[in-house]
This record gives sequence, structure tokens and C-alpha cells, in this order.
Amino acid sequence: MKISELVTGVRHLGVVVDDIETSVNTYKRIYDIDDGDINIIPPLHDEAPDTRYAFLKFGGVEFELIQCISENFRNLLGNPPVGINHVAYIVKDIEKAVDRMKENGVRLGHVTKNGILDMQRSKVAYFNTEDTDGLLVEFVEPVED
Repeated sequence: MKISELVTGVRHLGVVVDDIETSVNTYKRIYDIDDGDINIIPPLHDEAPDTRYAFLKFGGVEFELIQCISENFRNLLGNPPVGINHVAYIVKDIEKAVDRMKENGVRLGHVTKNGILDMQRSKVAYFNTEDTDGLLVEFVEPVED
């Protein structure tokens, strides 16, 4: 089966930001997004040891804003610049999709270089940017409830 048959859509775009609160306020202002449409993890009043995320959706696309707080997490992500960090695709069968990517000469990379990561609500795999023309690609298989 081809990768194009296993990918069913875009899950989200990951965007690295300098300051999550400033970025959320900018997205709210320019895209007319309400507070209720934004999920910040951990919440702004809670301490965030490594990173803080904000999830918001508009135009049929979810955005995952990522603020690296610790140097350790920044290094784990490969010291990413501010801007689009990755594209996450929804796949039907992550094991098949990963195997097919390997057949196509694309190695696992990033935080999943040793295999698929089970996040309980989904399974994820990232691919080596050296094999994807510099784009960090993530595959996500949501777990059925």
C-alpha cells in the first residue's frame, strides 16, 4: 500500500514560538479566535518545566504552538528556530506506514528513532529530516475510544 493511501489528512502543524502567551494573543487577534477555542498545556498560571503547548484550530487546521522552556527540551527538538517545526499527518495504520517509509528510504528520527511511541491517545512516529528534504514529518494514528 502506498503512503498516499495510508495518510488520511493533516493532524496539525507544529509551530515553535518564543512566548506562548504573546503568540496566542496574536493568533486570537488576527484570526478572531476565542479563548474557548484554545487549549494551553500546562495552563499559563502553572509552572512548565520543559515546554508549554497551545492548541488552536481554525480554517480546518489545528496548530500546535510550542514554547521550549528548558534547554534540555530545546536540544531534544534539535534547537529549532521560531516558525513551522513539523507537519503531522493522520495515518490509518502506523506500523504499515512506518514500514513503507523505511522501504522508501526514510529513517525514523527525532524522539522516535528507536520506534513508534505510544502516547495512549495516539501512536506517533517522527522521521529523519535528512531523508525528507528538511521537513520534520510526524505520523499520528489516533487510538479509537
